[in-house]
Amino acid sequence: MAWPNRRPEVRVPEGVHGTVIGTDDGFRAVVDAGGGIVPSGRGFRVDWWIGADDRWHDPAVETAVRQVRPGAAPVLETRLRVPGGDIVATAWAALAGGSDGPAVVVELANETPVPVAVAVVVRPVGGVRRVAVDGRRLMADGAPAVVVDRDPGRFALAADAADLAPVVTGGRAVEDPPAPVVDRKRRAGGALVVPLTHGSGLRFAVPARDGAGAPTDLPGVERVTAGWAAHVDRAASVAGPDELADPVGPLLVDLLLAGPAPGAAATLAAWGLPHEAAARVDGIEDAAALWTRYRDPAPFTDHIDIGALVRGGGPPGAVASLAGLFAALGDDRAAADAASVAAPFGDGLPTSGPGLALADHQRRLVVEHEDGLALLPTVPAAWLGQNLEVHDLATTWGRLGYAVRWHGDRPALLWELVGHDDLPVTLTVPGLDPGFSTADRSGEVLLARPVDAAPVDPTPPAGSFS
Repeated sequence: MAWPNRRPEVRVPEGVHGTVIGTDDGFRAVVDAGGGIVPSGRGFRVDWWIGADDRWHDPAVETAVRQVRPGAAPVLETRLRVPGGDIVATAWAALAGGSDGPAVVVELANETPVPVAVAVVVRPVGGVRRVAVDGRRLMADGAPAVVVDRDPGRFALAADAADLAPVVTGGRAVEDPPAPVVDRKRRAGGALVVPLTHGSGLRFAVPARDGAGAPTDLPGVERVTAGWAAHVDRAASVAGPDELADPVGPLLVDLLLAGPAPGAAATLAAWGLPHEAAARVDGIEDAAALWTRYRDPAPFTDHIDIGALVRGGGPPGAVASLAGLFAALGDDRAAADAASVAAPFGDGLPTSGPGLALADHQRRLVVEHEDGLALLPTVPAAWLGQNLEVHDLATTWGRLGYAVRWHGDRPALLWELVGHDDLPVTLTVPGLDPGFSTADRSGEVLLARPVDAAPVDPTPPAGSFS
């Protein structure tokens, strides 16, 4: 298999609350609850205000704002209610071709029966000393801060961005591009005002760097969504109880977009994304998690300096678990030394963020032991009677898939474990039938009736288990 040859330089904006979006090359931005954009490392934020029939509306302070994430991809849809309907802002990050680089794309749609005005506003966060207008671009400190897809109708620049609102909402924005504005206190800001007719759309881009092509040249939301779906489709999957099935895709994407965090590589490895895990290995525990779940020396040969990781220190048990890796790399002495270490090794999973939520899901689906795997170690009462499917979880014993089907008040278990080796393994399912145990790596069985299980007759969901 092909392994990554670089780690993206991930920089997540600090101190901003919202949803992280970004691209594979490491560009990150945050979309807040009002649809505002804060790109990493740029010193400003970009908002959009709507001039409707009644007044100007700022989504950051309006109550009639709803935001949803339609799927697993980092795409946010923010709806602002104005008289006559909604203004819908869809935001995503995309990577342009050539030298233009990545950018956040925001597409505004006017679902009202009348035209509105849109003010695309740049205000300082870390600080902006100089703002200027360059055609369809609003420049901040010499670099494009925002680019709109058509010629603006009006402009507003201010040495103090706090003065922008009264200028724009008071109808004092000017028709001709104004002269650049400089503020030594780095409070400068500006706005491009663009008309938006009924049923039409407006697209603007917030570039990551100096390059800034036309917003319409950036990949559309469908292409970006398909790209993230390709990531998620290669991962392990769960179908069943809502609290397990729905969040897995978005959580995996959020973990891929998050900054460096302990246990991120281990979690991605467990959920069937070894390539992404290899790009994030940052210590001996991460290396151990990747090796024990896949037993592939390739990333340690070409991309991961295992010697440096060992010298960096870590739990002795993590080193011990790498004995097979050292043997595969031809270092028999290191393999013998590692095998001689008798120390337990924890799971190395995260303690916060999307990684923690995924780790919690994982522990509810399977717990790894020295002699095998415990499927569904505990089963909440709400799960009884609900069918469940798990595909391609990567464990230290191999790739695991299983399903639970209900026949009246008794569950049937179907399972398959593609093991790393021929060592004996014991599978149990204590949350459904504490008395069941098997050494078979695949099979199906009708388990005993769980305590408090009520008769049900569900239709089995579609899937590879039948």
